[in-house]
Amino acid sequence: MNNPLAVVTGGGTGLGRALCHALADRDLDVLAVGRRQEPLAETRSANPDRISVLSADVATDSGREEIVAAVGERSLTVLVHNAGVLEPVAPLADVTLADWRRSQAINVEAPLFLTQALLPRLDGGRILHISSGAAHSGYSGWGAYCTSKAALYMLYQVWSLELAERGIAVGSVRPGVVDTPMQTLLRQQRREDFPAIDKFLDLHAQGKLENPGEVAGFVSWLLLDVSNEGFSRSEWTFTDPEQQAMWRRGDAV
Repeated sequence: MNNPLAVVTGGGTGLGRALCHALADRDLDVLAVGRRQEPLAETRSANPDRISVLSADVATDSGREEIVAAVGERSLTVLVHNAGVLEPVAPLADVTLADWRRSQAINVEAPLFLTQALLPRLDGGRILHISSGAAHSGYSGWGAYCTSKAALYMLYQVWSLELAERGIAVGSVRPGVVDTPMQTLLRQQRREDFPAIDKFLDLHAQGKLENPGEVAGFVSWLLLDVSNEGFSRSEWTFTDPEQQAMWRRGDAV
């Protein structure tokens, strides 16, 4: 219980799972949060001495309260907002209010209010938002997702300004198109709902999706080896060749 503690939301699959493993390999205790017990158990099985799991819905007050209770009085070194949903995938003219609100609750409200709730445990810690190119470029059929990621990017910028004096560094990273269950779901969409689907089908067919383990290695370097100023000053991008080179060299930026 004396090791640094990290909380990773969306820790049951994909990049979240890989990041839990990477941080545990760096001697952090990791609390992996997700909604489903079975994938969380698979995450934990790789390093049960370091990884604990919690089934909780980050989009609800009660779920966030469960996370806070699981952290308890421990100091929190790392908080990663990785949980997110793609749906609804549809033209904005067809999006329902209920689907819109669910998307924003998971992708925007959960990171905001979980950060609020954990601030007493975060002094001197780091918060990382998992961003997307969709935060900066619109896609037809992705209105809810693009809007939520743009809001998450702005939350990173504002939190970074507001928390700097408390010694809390806030960062954002674009991981690229990663081989995760979200990409599997994306490839199942109807072309009339998501006209850009061919781009993602081609990336998959050509084996050009990013490996979650590789991205997790880059992200763990950001969280543990980069200076506060370097971590926070601008959004990081895994696919940027210069940034990848810094990571592979182990630079302390």
